[in-house]
Amino acid sequence: MIEFNPHSHALQDDPYPVYRELRDQSPVLRVDELGFWAISRYADVKEALLQPSLFSSKRSLDGSDPSERTPMIVIVDPPHHDELRSLVNRAFTPRRIADLERRIREITSSLIDDFVETGSCDLWRDLSAPLPTIVIAELLGVPARDQEMFKEKSTAIATQVGPAMKLEPGAAMDGTHPVIELAIYLARIFEEKREHPKDDLMSALLAAEIDGRRLSQEELVGFAVLLLIAGNETTTNLISNAVVLLDRHRDQRARLIEDPSRIDRAVEEFLRFESPVQGIERIATDDVAIGGERLRRGDKVFLMLGAANRDERVIENPDRFDVERDPNPHLGFGLGAHFCLGASLARLETRIACEEILSRLPDYRVSGPTRRLYSGAFRGLLSLPVEFG
Repeated sequence: MIEFNPHSHALQDDPYPVYRELRDQSPVLRVDELGFWAISRYADVKEALLQPSLFSSKRSLDGSDPSERTPMIVIVDPPHHDELRSLVNRAFTPRRIADLERRIREITSSLIDDFVETGSCDLWRDLSAPLPTIVIAELLGVPARDQEMFKEKSTAIATQVGPAMKLEPGAAMDGTHPVIELAIYLARIFEEKREHPKDDLMSALLAAEIDGRRLSQEELVGFAVLLLIAGNETTTNLISNAVVLLDRHRDQRARLIEDPSRIDRAVEEFLRFESPVQGIERIATDDVAIGGERLRRGDKVFLMLGAANRDERVIENPDRFDVERDPNPHLGFGLGAHFCLGASLARLETRIACEEILSRLPDYRVSGPTRRLYSGAFRGLLSLPVEFG
């Protein structure tokens, strides 16, 4: 029997050999000690993602999970999910995202200006962490003075997610959990926006209606909490992982420097090869067969995006990093109804970050030990020392 614990630091340091074992020997594995099924093959993960009625995004079938008290769109199923998503989609239209390009490049360039003359920096602290934080904070319309706090809370939340991790009821009562702390803070900001609306996403959500109904306070806060967390962690991890990969594969870095138009395709390979989100949770709403196993109603499921993206049954030479890989049918942003809402923004931020890094720091090198973000669901770093010039 394969031992699999997504919260193990040893596993997170190098999960891919275990992922291969799972795909080959136990593609749908019951992890009894943590109470969930781990699904690792591409075809099975894809099947579950495309069946939200059988594999629900809720955290419980009876509403008993404390995390559901802040109803985020990622734990809401269709059709209510689709209604909520249609509202926030207005902030992520292709035109709106394209309009952000100039501002994202300004932020990126300014962050690099702050350290480019020093010859070294911690690229996580100085670029890959603050860039997405600033972008999502400005999009939402939250004060610049609180951006560092947002990053601190979202990173804390990232370390506490993954299968079998729960928000304890007491944390909801005393406000000590970072999700609750963010929710309390954002509720106050929404009150300010009600009195003084501006041209930002929080004000737009306050004015939005579904069939004549305004969003509830819980729905508003859930939206904002999710966007702050997802807008921070996924893109921060994606940029950090990309920088490390291009340091390890300098011949491919040279190709991107020679022809920056290849960076768009490279971003897809970053997403596949070192998926910033390694897995997402679901719950079976009925008895269902998948991957040769029989799941029961109420069974928890962990859909392993990071393992699926290395599945040789679908991906040719999956352990080879190739910035020009085509086709690249990765599942890094999920699939179906819950396909990542901010995918286009994450891609844009990562492309611009890579363009600016490769243009201004073309000879950078990782100069010391990195520090990993240990999380049951996210794959990224907390420190990335580099030297250049």
